[in-house]
Amino acid sequence: MKIVLTRGMSDGDIEYIKNGLDLAVKGQYEIIVPSEYSEDGICSVCDDADILLGPFVTKKIIGTAKKLKLIQVPWTGMDTFDFTVAQDCTIPICNTHSNADSVAEMTLAIILDLLKKLSFHDRKMRTGSWNRDQEPLDLKSKMLGQQTVCIIGYGNIGARVAKLTKAFGAKIIAAGGHTDDEIVSEAYGRNDIKKAIARADVVVCTIPLTNETRGLINADLISTLKDGAILVNVSRGAVLDEDAVWNALESGKLGAFGSDVWWNAPKRGESQSYPSSKHEFWKKENVLLSPHRAGFVEDSLPHLDGAIANIIALIKGEALSGIVDVKKGY
Repeated sequence: MKIVLTRGMSDGDIEYIKNGLDLAVKGQYEIIVPSEYSEDGICSVCDDADILLGPFVTKKIIGTAKKLKLIQVPWTGMDTFDFTVAQDCTIPICNTHSNADSVAEMTLAIILDLLKKLSFHDRKMRTGSWNRDQEPLDLKSKMLGQQTVCIIGYGNIGARVAKLTKAFGAKIIAAGGHTDDEIVSEAYGRNDIKKAIARADVVVCTIPLTNETRGLINADLISTLKDGAILVNVSRGAVLDEDAVWNALESGKLGAFGSDVWWNAPKRGESQSYPSSKHEFWKKENVLLSPHRAGFVEDSLPHLDGAIANIIALIKGEALSGIVDVKKGY
């Protein structure tokens, strides 16, 4: 099987993929790195490719790869994939959900941190303050077991977040996705998100970013939240209306906000940028900031594990997982 990369990967990522493949199909594959990650650069090496590994495809690339059997995006988010070029494509397009456990654990950590104000008090104590004046946040914490947690986008990650928070005794509400899980107390469809979040103390956003969900969490929707509710985002920054979140923090409508994804991430190859180019979220003591690191795990690259498993499945003639609905975009 010839595997052509369509986006640059670090040497460590490529080695991780090779090591994973070697455990099951050593000698049965070849990874091809194009001289440049442009349409022409990829087309020059993909005429006999079996697999395109990466999010960048065009009609020309698909048409050139006449032996193509799989387009594999090596992570969960499909927001950088151009679905307009694949509307008539009969080749399976897959993403991965193998980072669901690591993202769910990070989500739980963010929820607990905001409920217990751990990061805030850590910053205080580094200056010698025990926060006896209880400003701007007090010393009191909340019990996760007494919260109602609403998960918007009840998929692979959402279901794992539900399981973890339910273990603390939280009540689980699901909005959208697969909501027949027995640990869900109440389930609402995509059109009833307002009803769902109005009942929640903690709202967790795990919904995919698509044209339909861009800006989904807007001022109108946030207005239905309980005063002081906590909002956590592990989806994509653009699912949340940036101004609406800021204004809700300013007014006190939101009690706290935590996110692993932001509106202003560094450009590829860079490492510096503030999470927003519009508002100073980093100056809010009730905001927890994380640099899109939920999928980074010691001695593992969980987002790549699903891609490795699918390549092995294709070579062995087994069923693929994570097949994307081209019409829906996820």
